[in-house]
Amino acid sequence: MEVVTPWSAGVRPGRATRWALVAALAVMAWCAGDAEEASAHPVVTYRCLYGAVQTDCSGWHRRPVSVEWTVTEGVPVSGCVSKDYATDPPAATESCLARDPADGATTEVPPFEIKVDQTAPVVTGGDPARAPDVNGWYNRPVSVAFRGSDPTSGVESCTTVTYAGPDSGAARLEGICADRAGNVSAPLGYGLKYDETPPVVTAVTPERSPDHAGWFNAPVGFTAEATDATSGVSDCPLVTYGAPDSATASIAAGCRDRAGNVAVRAFGLRFDATPPSLTTVQSAVGDRRVALRWATTRDAQAVEIVRTPGVGKAPASTVFRGAGASFVDTKVINRRRYAYEVRAVDPAGNVRSREVTAVPRAQLLSPANSEVLAAASRPVLRWTPVRGARYYNVQVFRGGRKVLSAWPTQPRLRLRQRWTLQGRRQRLVPGEYKWLVWPGRGARSNGHYGRRIGSSRFTIVRR
Repeated sequence: MEVVTPWSAGVRPGRATRWALVAALAVMAWCAGDAEEASAHPVVTYRCLYGAVQTDCSGWHRRPVSVEWTVTEGVPVSGCVSKDYATDPPAATESCLARDPADGATTEVPPFEIKVDQTAPVVTGGDPARAPDVNGWYNRPVSVAFRGSDPTSGVESCTTVTYAGPDSGAARLEGICADRAGNVSAPLGYGLKYDETPPVVTAVTPERSPDHAGWFNAPVGFTAEATDATSGVSDCPLVTYGAPDSATASIAAGCRDRAGNVAVRAFGLRFDATPPSLTTVQSAVGDRRVALRWATTRDAQAVEIVRTPGVGKAPASTVFRGAGASFVDTKVINRRRYAYEVRAVDPAGNVRSREVTAVPRAQLLSPANSEVLAAASRPVLRWTPVRGARYYNVQVFRGGRKVLSAWPTQPRLRLRQRWTLQGRRQRLVPGEYKWLVWPGRGARSNGHYGRRIGSSRFTIVRR
């Protein structure tokens, strides 16, 4: 007895076929072991065909398949029906039971399934690995896992695709799915918005113009301007600069696009909020004159002096503007009080000011009032020069008695140890002295004197 099996045509058997083989071998063994006592069993064979081409009956079929049964030496009792499967039915079960009409011997092929799936799955959507980064936009690569459905064999796998550019507000990637029968779906597009390119910062605008000669001397805010080709500019925060002082200062202005990308660009500015130093402002007065002196640091570009009251009937006047460390004001009136504001100005317009007051008048300078001197020192009497004075009359008293009268042409007189007054010899002896000075105008013989310059006292002691 010969059993024709599916692999006799060179095809590897599936599970159902192997069951059929087991049944056939069992029949053969029974027949061989008891050939004299048993009658021949029916021979049952089957095969699966794609048209005229034989194929394995197991697994999934992605095109129409036919099942052919052959029964010899017997008649079918159950199953054993050749069929064509041209559509995608639920899995069908095939089997065969045949009986020998002579003695009732049977051969049975256990049930096996015929599975047909000719329909590709459908991609139903995609699931990104994360939510959009900012405002519905992705700004770095993102993967999308596609999903699908298949009513017959079921989905075996779907693709995962990563999008990493180019920038686009309507970016698109495609995914497919495959079912267990090997059918592949049509691609499905998944749209997203993608922008990984920062905006371009093009300029900055200060909230005000430079304070002085291109310099800012107080904190100032800057607003940046930018462009962005894809998602557009979202915001450019105000940037404020307030330190340190520098002729080459810079700010870092930044802008952000709607996708969250940030760009920063440096812009230069000149900034100085520190006034120059102004020290040792001093005044010295004389006859219708006030001398001012001051000291500044090298960052002072100029010095201005404003006087109150001003020149003429002006309430205030700028009487000096320029470089230097001293100024003499000769447009003053004796015994009038003047206030001088000395301002040091740097290139950025910062101002440091000091104020002094002065009352111009002629006055005795030295010795200082009530100063104690040694007789051997030959003291020098000094006083403020008076404009228009051609000489001066100096009178010295000791104990209420005049001991000296002199007419120097310069505003000073050195005392001698001995001298003569109206024929009487005088000496510089210890005691308290009072001295007075008058300016003389015109010829000395005219005896025309101006207002007394002043009076002062000093004491001579023996040392």
